[in-house]
Amino acid sequence: MRAARAHAWRDFRNHADMQTQRLNANDLRAEARLLTLAGLILLGLGFPLTLYLVAVSLGPNGLSPILPITIGAPPIVLGYIACHFASLRMVKAKALEEARRQRKFGLASAGK
Repeated sequence: MRAARAHAWRDFRNHADMQTQRLNANDLRAEARLLTLAGLILLGLGFPLTLYLVAVSLGPNGLSPILPITIGAPPIVLGYIACHFASLRMVKAKALEEARRQRKFGLASAGK
């Protein structure tokens, strides 16, 4: 039984049998657009929510002052991270396009 599991593990580690997809600038750009949209939606929800909670917590008989941070910060941080990764995807797509034009990079394909 143990030998069968070890053999299966060795087969899994053999990545020569796994299919690889070539990097494509158009796919990276589409992924960047999706990440940007998700990031902007999260930022668009996070900032007004945080401002509203701050206004409520500053009022008389207000809420806890920690509540705006605990509720408003996660969507803002996730939105920023999504936009950051979208930016990285766009830079990578531009580098692939430049490499394809110069014919220096084997993985830079024009299409799939």
